Amino acid sequence: MKIVVVDDEPTIVLMCRRVLESQGHTVHGFTNVHAALSQLETEAADLLVVDYKMPELNGLEFVQRAWALRPGLRVVMITAHGTREVMGRASDSGVQSIVLKPFTPTELAKGVAAAVERIDTPPPD
Repeated sequence: MKIVVVDDEPTIVLMCRRVLESQGHTVHGFTNVHAALSQLETEAADLLVVDYKMPELNGLEFVQRAWALRPGLRVVMITAHGTREVMGRASDSGVQSIVLKPFTPTELAKGVAAAVERIDTPPPD
């Protein structure tokens, strides 16, 4: 599976890459939202792992732009701001899975599996 990881913290991007690549996925990691969007413009991906709180765009804004480029993209949102409001907005917008920071490699893998398996909530067209 091709996965794009977007988080403004380089250590989180690196950890996600290591975990997901060890599971056999092809992973492109970004700390800059514009570079990640450029990647999605030119190359398809199957899944997006994106942080909620980033300096230029929040995760939901980023997801909307990503879906405009790649409508079938599955999404795992990672966040340290797991308030009921944030989680509700993410779920209502069509995000398939939410993983709370700090997370373990196992929790990330489960979040990815949940996003892929959630066929009851297809991404918005």
